[in-house]
Amino acid sequence: MIYVFQVYIYIVDDNDVTPVFPSDVIRLQFREDTPVSTLLYIARASVGRTNSTINYSLDFETDNDFEGYVFIDRWAGVIRLRRAFDREINAFHRFTVLATTENGRTANLSVLLTVLDSNDHSPVFSHPSYLCHVTSTTVPDIPVCTVTATDLDEKENGRIVYFLTADDHALDIFRIDAFTGAIYINRAASGNRTLTVVATDAGALPRKSSALVMVTSDVLPAVNCAVESLEMSVEENQPAHSIVGSVRLVYEEGNSVIVTRYHLIQDGGQQEFDVNRETGEIVTKAILDREVSASHVLSVSAVYSLPGKLIYLSQLLCFAEPFSAAYMTIMHLS
Repeated sequence: MIYVFQVYIYIVDDNDVTPVFPSDVIRLQFREDTPVSTLLYIARASVGRTNSTINYSLDFETDNDFEGYVFIDRWAGVIRLRRAFDREINAFHRFTVLATTENGRTANLSVLLTVLDSNDHSPVFSHPSYLCHVTSTTVPDIPVCTVTATDLDEKENGRIVYFLTADDHALDIFRIDAFTGAIYINRAASGNRTLTVVATDAGALPRKSSALVMVTSDVLPAVNCAVESLEMSVEENQPAHSIVGSVRLVYEEGNSVIVTRYHLIQDGGQQEFDVNRETGEIVTKAILDREVSASHVLSVSAVYSLPGKLIYLSQLLCFAEPFSAAYMTIMHLS
């Protein structure tokens, strides 16, 4: 007798399929100002069966410093930014995405991430302020001082351009090399000044910073009469001590000089005028008569002081420093 048995064989899944990423390596690029929580990448591995569960994780063994900057959703494979990038600390990162099945089989995906520069740093001066000194021998083609600023950004974001800000008169005297920060003078000038130097980068949205430049000078200011000559008129028969006009000395910038004493040197020998020793006002000493004299030529000297020096002005002597001379010719017309 022959017996026939029907045998059913069931193949039990041993979950022995290894997950596979579409590629072994991916390259990513993001700007360093990328917002936190930005989606960087979605890792997807396949195992050939839809019912297999894959667990995703990150390995920072080759870049421990980057741990904590990104995180991954263990089930969806979504990689997001946890902390802001800083290209100036590290511009390149490498880490690994691990895809692990239930039986422990794992696939690796290497991620190469480059952080691109954004203009997130302002120029920084080497000093908060600088001191320049000008002498009478300073020439226009030699810098009186040089300022320096640095910028941690790269390319145009880190390329620095310098310029000066001050009143118009100071900018006529001083200039700065836009690329080296060297400060020059166009001409020797007296007086101390404070300039502001600005360093700006060349980024699309430029950032800037500033520093003070204190300029000292041992150049004596040029002192002159406000004008070379004055014509003053006064009616005859005015009472004595009538004011005819006034004289004053000025620096090269046009500011008045503080005069210690004015002195009338010449009034045509007629002694009909006087000058107020303190104010420089020209006054009559007597009643004028046009029919006696219709015009008078006067010369006035002045004693004034500069810091640390006494300057005496004489009609007869024109000395070099520390002596100088200044005169005002006054015409009196009826």
